[in-house]
Amino acid sequence: MLLNKIEHFEPLPCIEVKQGFGTFYVCAIKAKDLLEICQPIRADILDGEIDNDPFEAGIFKPAGPQRKVGEKRPEQIARYISTGMAAFPNSIIIGANITDEGFLLDEESRQWIYSNGCISIEDNACAAAIIDGQHRLQGYELIKKSNSNLECLEDELVCSIYLDLPITYHAQLFSTINSTQRKVPKNLIYQLYQIDMDERKPQYWSPEVLSVYLSRALGMDPESALFKRLVLAVDKRPNGLQKDWNVSLSAVVEGLLKLFSSKPLDDRESFHSDKMEVVKRTDLKNDKSPWRFEYINNKDRDIYENVRDFINFIYANDKDMDSAFKSSIGISSILAAFAEILTAFNGNYKNIQSRFKSDIYELKFRALPKDRVSKNKKLLKDSIVSFFL
Repeated sequence: MLLNKIEHFEPLPCIEVKQGFGTFYVCAIKAKDLLEICQPIRADILDGEIDNDPFEAGIFKPAGPQRKVGEKRPEQIARYISTGMAAFPNSIIIGANITDEGFLLDEESRQWIYSNGCISIEDNACAAAIIDGQHRLQGYELIKKSNSNLECLEDELVCSIYLDLPITYHAQLFSTINSTQRKVPKNLIYQLYQIDMDERKPQYWSPEVLSVYLSRALGMDPESALFKRLVLAVDKRPNGLQKDWNVSLSAVVEGLLKLFSSKPLDDRESFHSDKMEVVKRTDLKNDKSPWRFEYINNKDRDIYENVRDFINFIYANDKDMDSAFKSSIGISSILAAFAEILTAFNGNYKNIQSRFKSDIYELKFRALPKDRVSKNKKLLKDSIVSFFL
């Protein structure tokens, strides 16, 4: 899907709020402005699960975390707004710095930036994704389209903005909010959290689900260099993990995802365009990702073992405890390099393995920068790529 583009938007004064799940920014934004800077990632209807109660959101199968707008709720909200007595004290929640494909923007290319008590939005920035509050905004959208009661569009709405929150966590946040406020079917929670792998057979797993599964396996496998080193990206208080160094789960998920999906949002939409266990991997189209064929043909074990093998090779030869590779930036660089190398070798991992016999110290680990910052990510990646190519 294509996200709308934003032009000439004034900086938003906001309050920084730090919580266990992550940091977000609270601000007041006029309804007319909010309609310009965010949009829902829609979902397809799950047949037979909609009672269409005007005061309750229908339950839908997700293509993104948002449910498709019902037939009555937005109209009723629009009428409520038009009374001039509307009260919406609860926050609308949005997530910014997501690409059209569904990946996080790299730090150096971020478009929504917090600094000195304000969020600035660059020209031509992508609109943020609505995590929660779709129906309220749809009510204002209906007023805008009807060209009546336009003064209501001057209403200020409380908005919580997450920057750099992976799309998988959008779903987790949405499901947490809604499962505590109203009844949500088990299927929806499982899909949004993307963690209950037993609910569906692997041939029905979207690329995102497989990425989460493989990432968690790398963190639980004693034979993996990432054993007990994976921490939720937004959680700064790891528990039961190795003490010397850790990497974020989101960095691994995103890195793996690029191995078998060029456009995960499109894949998710394809997967959830029908009832559960109807769309299979084999129904998806090929794309430019290096292991798309392996993914479509359910070669999950091969993917996992080869990824683990490559990661282990890099870390086994990097003896420097201060190495930048031993960080979230580092694992992102390793997986980005792996994707590039795989592409160059047409997905043939055995040809990559043959290079393991060479002197890995050609990488000159000690000469690489130690700073674990985004600006070094390309240099780290290129150092690995140059060794194999």
